[in-house]
Amino acid sequence: MRQAATHKQTVIEVRDLTMRFGQKLVHENINLSVEQGEILAIVGASGSGKSTLLREMVMLQQPSSGSVRVLGQEITRARESEILLTRQRTGVLFQNGALFGGMNVLSNVGTPLREHTRLSDRVIDEIACLKLSLTGLSPADGLLFPNQLSGGMRKRAALARAIALDPELLFLDEPTSGLDPLSADGFDQLILDLKASLGPTIVLVTHDMDSLWQVADMVILLGEARLIANGTMNELAGSKEPAVKRFFQGPRGRAAQASA
Repeated sequence: MRQAATHKQTVIEVRDLTMRFGQKLVHENINLSVEQGEILAIVGASGSGKSTLLREMVMLQQPSSGSVRVLGQEITRARESEILLTRQRTGVLFQNGALFGGMNVLSNVGTPLREHTRLSDRVIDEIACLKLSLTGLSPADGLLFPNQLSGGMRKRAALARAIALDPELLFLDEPTSGLDPLSADGFDQLILDLKASLGPTIVLVTHDMDSLWQVADMVILLGEARLIANGTMNELAGSKEPAVKRFFQGPRGRAAQASA
């Protein structure tokens, strides 16, 4: 008996998004959508507005005009209380980790739980230890301070904090930047493992070609204040469009595709 097709929910919907900083046009009429369970990667040259677009999605930057709907909530016109409820359903890994230097790792991971729940300190510490284990860190690592961690460990600790509230939607800003190739490969696998175990929709900004081939379901390319192209890596790597071809079919792109 043939099963009916399942329709995925649209988790993020961006329509006619325009962003200006003074006279500088960063985005003009950007349109995109992210489906439930998808890993969407945002790529582009330096200054193309990748991180700005991410900040608009995570409710840290108000666009000049247009619509951004996250988890069913129109966030550009939402009240602060509505934005807070939406933020509780999301997690963010910032590029530099943004861990609090005066707290140990365990306390860092437990911060969202202390802010948004009424759980006891004992239960919060237990949950934080579980999140650390999910990202490959041990309880002993939780007793260390951020300045005692390697770059790769800081990324993992920051990711553990990002998933503290079991988010439906996870944002990752340059998750493998600054990591050696082996650590970057390990982090790519960690993203895939977390998707399999927790099931979040993931949006990531990256310049890492290897990561794109390893983890991305869909990719959007930004440039000249617009969305130049979108599709799977196979589609974009085979594109004849000059701007897309330059980005994905250069030496680094070809090397990443060959090792995928």
